[in-house]
Amino acid sequence: MMKRGKQRGVTLVETLVALAVMGLVIGALMVMIGQNTRFAASMRDKTTAQIAADNLMVEAMVLSSALETGKSDGEVEVGGETLRYERVVTETGVRDVLRIDISVIAANGQTLAHAVTMRRPS
Repeated sequence: MMKRGKQRGVTLVETLVALAVMGLVIGALMVMIGQNTRFAASMRDKTTAQIAADNLMVEAMVLSSALETGKSDGEVEVGGETLRYERVVTETGVRDVLRIDISVIAANGQTLAHAVTMRRPS
């Protein structure tokens, strides 16, 4: 009769525990990847909106027609994306100085970017 030596190997319980741990780690990684994707999309939208706000502010600084006091709104296209904006021009109380506020708004109503400046009408 042959004697059996000490057998070495992985038991079924150890294998199941290892699989459970791997499942938890992979699940956590998937959640993290999803969060990073949402964050990157949000930052892309905010960057596009800030570019739109800067472009609208340059327009307000150059064009006299953009300096009519009051509230105006419209749409602007940046990077193939159409965004809504609101421009508010108010008097500051200082002679010949106007305040220009521009807000770029997402489709859900959230303000993505805001820019403010002062200008003297020419």
